[in-house]
Amino acid sequence: MVGADPGFPRPIFVGGSARSGTHAVGRLLDAHPRYHLIEVEARFHSARGGLCDVLEGRTTADAFIERCLGEGWRHGVRRRHGLRQITNRRALKTALQRFREGFDDDRWEAGRHLVHDVLDPSAERAGTPTWVDVTGQNIQSAPTLHRLLPEARFIHMVRDGRAATAAILRKRGMTDDLPQAFDHWVKRVRRSHAAIRRLPDGVVLTIMLDDLAAHDRDGTYARLVRFLELEDDGPMREYFEREISAERAHVGTWDERIAPADARWVDRRYRRVVRRLHRKGITWIPDPR
Repeated sequence: MVGADPGFPRPIFVGGSARSGTHAVGRLLDAHPRYHLIEVEARFHSARGGLCDVLEGRTTADAFIERCLGEGWRHGVRRRHGLRQITNRRALKTALQRFREGFDDDRWEAGRHLVHDVLDPSAERAGTPTWVDVTGQNIQSAPTLHRLLPEARFIHMVRDGRAATAAILRKRGMTDDLPQAFDHWVKRVRRSHAAIRRLPDGVVLTIMLDDLAAHDRDGTYARLVRFLELEDDGPMREYFEREISAERAHVGTWDERIAPADARWVDRRYRRVVRRLHRKGITWIPDPR
């Protein structure tokens, strides 16, 4: 339990396909005194061109720094989101300068300091020991993040691909292209599976949103509490009972949220894809039934 493990507190990376419940679980964890939900998806560490790509040699440190101070600083609809909501410009520049100065000697140590320099102050301001980040790409980047922060834990959120597709289509600032929305889900599933296979036992927990919200509420919540090794989950349990529900998660109503022709197309495509994914050993995909 908590008191016996010197590795506590552990930061938590939540990830999965878009609209899979990552933010819902992030807010649930934020209800516990141990965790603070980072204000927005941090992205700088696991998104394309981010820190993980630098550490794995897929981009340069200088290109990464430029990205953090540009697109990473301000992005999204009306460019309201980004690192500007997590830290201030001066602190970010200082953290990036420290990262660059240490990069050539030990890129992993420099990267570790950067993550803590950017994210730890948010938890400190909130009065919590550690933080939760809900950047969607966290799972596909999990092997690199695990090497970077061995004490971190990962929560992999999964949702019926039909429901995820319908939610993506309804989300402002994403896409209104049906095949593109569905393909996003398929690609994220494949990448997540490949990443999870490279992780050691005990560092990642897969949660199906529909189970947490409706089909197996108590059992799924209990698995989450055990995974986090919480001695007192009272505040989190209260939030769970009040805010996590089938209605809020739109469980079983995905086909009511898009046009009938689109729903039929997604259902046929989903059933074919799930059969192929199951044959490849991706058994955590929700059954079409």
